Amino acid sequence: MKRILNVFLFTIFLFSCGEQQQDCNEEWERNTLVSNDFFDWEWKCVPKLNLYTSHGNWNAQVNVIDQSGNEYFYDLDNLNAHNHDLKYITLDYPQNFMHYSSNNESYVNSRTFDITLEFINSRNLEFIINDTVFDPHLESYVFYSGSGQIIHTDGSADAVIEFNCNYSLDNMNYKIFFHSTRYN
Repeated sequence: MKRILNVFLFTIFLFSCGEQQQDCNEEWERNTLVSNDFFDWEWKCVPKLNLYTSHGNWNAQVNVIDQSGNEYFYDLDNLNAHNHDLKYITLDYPQNFMHYSSNNESYVNSRTFDITLEFINSRNLEFIINDTVFDPHLESYVFYSGSGQIIHTDGSADAVIEFNCNYSLDNMNYKIFFHSTRYN
């Protein structure tokens, strides 16, 4: 009886797996067999950047240096990342939106606290930043301009996001050094 059940389950599995792979944008997507339910599998184009947005949040260390050489250091915890289109990741910045809302008893536009990474190279995961963000050091909105990269040696679980940006406010120039690691 057990053997019949195993043969039956194996047969269902074989017939439920789709054989048609999708035409994906090979630079930014990968063809993945996705389960819709227990008996239904199909090939779907999944953005490669999902590896960095779907499996845990990020903790970061940020170093700010002003033009006088003064350094300011702070930690950012539990930053959520989201995929947008094929070449964009939006990262909570400077803090987790839900953490801000629960601490301040108000809900703000989630766009208030994020930064957009625009990927320009799918192989080495380099990106640029040209975004207006809320800077926690100055407690003001500034325009970040810079570049960075997702660095990984042992897969997406061990990935590191690093970027450097510059901005000016009130005739002062600032440099940002950002380093984040994944945690689950």
